[in-house]
Amino acid sequence: MTMVRITPDGGLPPVLSGEQFKDGGHKTDLLTQDAPALDSGLAAEVALHCYGVSGEIKPLSAEKDANFLITLSSCERALLKITNAAEDCAVTEMQTAALMHLATADPDLPVPRIYASLDGNAAEVITAADGQTHVVRLMSYLDGTTMSSATPCSRLHRRLGDFHARVVLGLRGFFHPAGGHFLQWDIKQAAHLRPLLADVQDANLRAQLGRCLEHFDLEIAHQLPLLRAQIVHNDFNPHNILVDAPQAGRPVGLIDFGDMVHTPLVCDLAVACSYQIAEGPDPLHNICEMVAGYANRLPLEGTEIALLPSLIRLRHATTLAIGASRARRYPDNAPYILRNAAASQHGLAVLDTVGDAAAIKALHLAAGTE
Repeated sequence: MTMVRITPDGGLPPVLSGEQFKDGGHKTDLLTQDAPALDSGLAAEVALHCYGVSGEIKPLSAEKDANFLITLSSCERALLKITNAAEDCAVTEMQTAALMHLATADPDLPVPRIYASLDGNAAEVITAADGQTHVVRLMSYLDGTTMSSATPCSRLHRRLGDFHARVVLGLRGFFHPAGGHFLQWDIKQAAHLRPLLADVQDANLRAQLGRCLEHFDLEIAHQLPLLRAQIVHNDFNPHNILVDAPQAGRPVGLIDFGDMVHTPLVCDLAVACSYQIAEGPDPLHNICEMVAGYANRLPLEGTEIALLPSLIRLRHATTLAIGASRARRYPDNAPYILRNAAASQHGLAVLDTVGDAAAIKALHLAAGTE
């Protein structure tokens, strides 16, 4: 393995963008690219060479990167993240810069902290045996239970909303040129979903998603540029949220800043809310609790509340359209790709049953903006 230093100013050397990666200008699906070709032994070599650390090393599951948990002799744990070669270096740099910004803006916020390399850099670049170059970062490892595998206790969702608002406020004032990159998971890009609808097999669902996009084109898209916007986490979902125990009472961490983008604040909030639609007679209860906690720290505007149900619906449409497209292209991986499809269809059904007027009224009440 050949180690390659990053440039002296801490910037990363130019590479082809992940959006235009060696494919005649066609966009590359990052999740289809092979993960970095490094095993635990090579990762240990990288950790020692770049950061001067060693210890027990264990690979962690990841969709597109190579992540390794390092347990040092002091029992402290760290995460070595070796980024997929196809990821746009500017986007990776933005994520790193955002974490460093949060460390200054809100030092007690439980998000990963970036460790400097032996050369004092926030990241290094290595060339693996296959010739691919990868950005390498060492960061703190956050302990906790993923919310997706926990049972919520009372008050969790209100505390979750407060935590989410705290992250947003921590990123206020942060800017990076890569914030404007195209990300299909960004709700404001919903119009680009239309070609994917052909891959939705169920005709009724395909028509339903088509109506969502028509509503976006006619009623939503022109309002988004008028709303408060900044770089946000954009993936505040239960797999990225750490809580204090299997019987969860409070959030204790947020991980995976890989979907960061500059977008309206309410789009980021809609992503978070889309995962919290409940079963039972009051399916919006958890969302209202989250909105109450969020608004108590970061007050919402009336227009944002009015758009929230439509934006939640669009997040579900995004999940279903992208999932259908990827499942058609990669049928062997379809069960994993479509793992959130049922929850998204449930979310659409709930919103249609409750109706936007009733949902908006409940959200105004929760946010104190009646």
